[in-house]
Amino acid sequence: MIQFIGVEENHIRQMATLLAKRHERERKSFVFLPEKFEEIDEAENVIRKMLERPYISGIVAVRGIEVIGYLLYEFKEDAERGRYVWMDYEAIAISEKENPSLLRLLYADAGAEWIKHGYFHHVLMVPLGNPAIVEQWLNQSFYYEQKYAVLPLENFEPKLPAQKPNLSFRRGGKEDAPLLKKMALWNSIHQAEAPSWLPITKETMHNIKNAYEALSEDQEAYLWLAEQGERVAGFHVYYRKDNPLSLVAPTNCVDLPAASTNPELRGRGIGRALANHCFTELKNEGFDFIFADWHTPNHLASSFWPRLGFKPVMVRMSRQIDPRIAWARGQ
Repeated sequence: MIQFIGVEENHIRQMATLLAKRHERERKSFVFLPEKFEEIDEAENVIRKMLERPYISGIVAVRGIEVIGYLLYEFKEDAERGRYVWMDYEAIAISEKENPSLLRLLYADAGAEWIKHGYFHHVLMVPLGNPAIVEQWLNQSFYYEQKYAVLPLENFEPKLPAQKPNLSFRRGGKEDAPLLKKMALWNSIHQAEAPSWLPITKETMHNIKNAYEALSEDQEAYLWLAEQGERVAGFHVYYRKDNPLSLVAPTNCVDLPAASTNPELRGRGIGRALANHCFTELKNEGFDFIFADWHTPNHLASSFWPRLGFKPVMVRMSRQIDPRIAWARGQ
């Protein structure tokens, strides 16, 4: 008989064993994931750090005295989602001996309390190494929002675009602040159009412009611009991705948080040419991997980045519960 109870100190070591085993299975699909988290001590450290967060809680599934699965969840609130429950990449694991449907049982047990307290939006980060696990969440009415992928640079060789644009490339600097503020519009407007239909409020746009403008003075940023004559044709920005507790970020990796091509120049090979230049430069700088993500309904990004060699390793999924369930129970 399976019981669901709150996480206690005596559960943590077994939870860490489940997470380490899960990571070992993920690495069979994605060998570039950090190997150290196959060690139970390292996995335990990750779980303990998560449990230090102020608004996190969790449950375990036990059979007798054996922990066969766990679910950690964090209560959050922001302007975009309102009140929601967040389940991180490391927050869920079950025994490989169990049917994947155990995930749904964990979710049902924990979720009943969430709904009772008015948390109708649920978000989780799902590893992609096991399709049966992904299917469980899809069958529970979760849907894709964002994919996260890794490009190994070891064997990267630039592939010339069908059209070879006449471009020059340079690193960005302080003098580019006005250009960057203008370029902030490129991605945002595209995301609001079909078929993404991602709303961009005036307030959000203001914050994005300020963030792009600040890139010009960010000493940690690797910023490249592509120019065609006197026009800016595109840009990429990268940061060193250094999180010793991340199971999904390879070592010696950079993150690509923003990249875009001038909307007036799309379809001319500029995106691939700029990517080829940046990837080559980063490889020469000594980096081994690039980490990137994209909004899955964005059909341009969803096809462009995998064509360049990015391998999706994780997906953000969410579910919005109809809030009428708070009172509409058939009575």
